[in-house]
Amino acid sequence: MDQPITRILCCVGLRGDCDVVLERAVSLALACGAELQVLHAVKSLDDDVMNTLRVNIRSQEVLDKLMRQRLAQAREQLDYRMDAFWSTHPEARRALGDKLARQEVVEGYPATLITRLAAQRGCDLIVMAANKRGFAASYAGKVTRGVIKRATVPVVVVPPPA
Repeated sequence: MDQPITRILCCVGLRGDCDVVLERAVSLALACGAELQVLHAVKSLDDDVMNTLRVNIRSQEVLDKLMRQRLAQAREQLDYRMDAFWSTHPEARRALGDKLARQEVVEGYPATLITRLAAQRGCDLIVMAANKRGFAASYAGKVTRGVIKRATVPVVVVPPPA
């Protein structure tokens, strides 16, 4: 009945809670000898926002370029956050070695994307931020609650720094 943890999906935001989530995911990966995948999910723009953009930006080429730039900026921010994290945790980076499998940005509804990618990639554990402080029902943010509801694997919810 014991299922080993071989792949961990670490979902990070690009705010202050990023480091504590990464610390927890890296320590779990090292303790289990697991592969670590780091993911940032960018929420798709609402239909109302997209319709407003289409009305005001007539060129589909320009609109497509703006959407690509939006994701490129998120990738740059994730790269910056990861570089900053590894610069303060060089020993963990060395210890993890080639077990850091990927680092990526995806777009869509975050909770759905996270759970779908975890299942597709055979992840045994999802690590993510609580995003809120408080009592049981309101402790997790909307995305975290959505992941907990949909996940078929355990989800470690990391509280924000004190």
